[in-house]
Amino acid sequence: MIEQTEHGWPTGDPRRFFDAPIDPAHLRASSPNVYRRAWRLAVGVVVGGGLVGLGIWALAAGFGDAEVSWPLMVAGVVAVLAGVGLLLFGLLTGGAATPYRGGQLVPGMVVEHADADVQILTLADTSRDPAAPPDFAYRLVSFHAREGTRFVPGQPVPCVAHGFVAPPWSRRWWSFQASPVAWATAEAELVDAAGRAVPAAEWDLVLSGAERVADIRRRLTRVGRIAPDDLPESLRRPPTRLGVPVEWQADGRARFVGSVAHTTSAG
Repeated sequence: MIEQTEHGWPTGDPRRFFDAPIDPAHLRASSPNVYRRAWRLAVGVVVGGGLVGLGIWALAAGFGDAEVSWPLMVAGVVAVLAGVGLLLFGLLTGGAATPYRGGQLVPGMVVEHADADVQILTLADTSRDPAAPPDFAYRLVSFHAREGTRFVPGQPVPCVAHGFVAPPWSRRWWSFQASPVAWATAEAELVDAAGRAVPAAEWDLVLSGAERVADIRRRLTRVGRIAPDDLPESLRRPPTRLGVPVEWQADGRARFVGSVAHTTSAG
């Protein structure tokens, strides 16, 4: 069981990010992200490369006719664009260690384990505006557990949040991914330390979110937003943002009153 302290670090605090050594051998043996990268790379190279070749052939055939064949031209352009997209999809996929390099520690809880299929309910701050209050959201993460790993329903699982996605104009992230810290290291002390970095209020929020799992599972995004009024005061108005002390103004926005160096040395 993870030791949960009352006062962890607020979201965005520099001390809240994964900075433990990654065990490469353990990561390969425990993380399904290893196979996911291999699958995406294979799809990108084989299917994407095939579509690019097919598209080039269609373009050449369309131009080579006595009269330009517009159906072949259109098909060629579509195939080339789709192939290039798949190639980038495979080549730009990060390795299994990528999520842990600078990823923020977040709470997670196993909500289902059927055969090797696991679902973990995670929680993260999705706000992109450092002067705005946190915008917490649940994310239901699913994966096929590797042999030798153990997940029990109700088990607290400290995770690293990564893969945040949103259009540039959005003030909050629309979705994110999360990977258990236990995939990166076999040291129980490091996993416990990651759990202690997350304040107890967030662990309690994940626990109470179990009643929303059925609703979140039905959503295409697997994301469930949390209304500000449902957050405790310590999460709605944290004492720091991005590790810098703040004062919360009447308009609901934060005013920075310190520095990262000050809070880091104080800790």
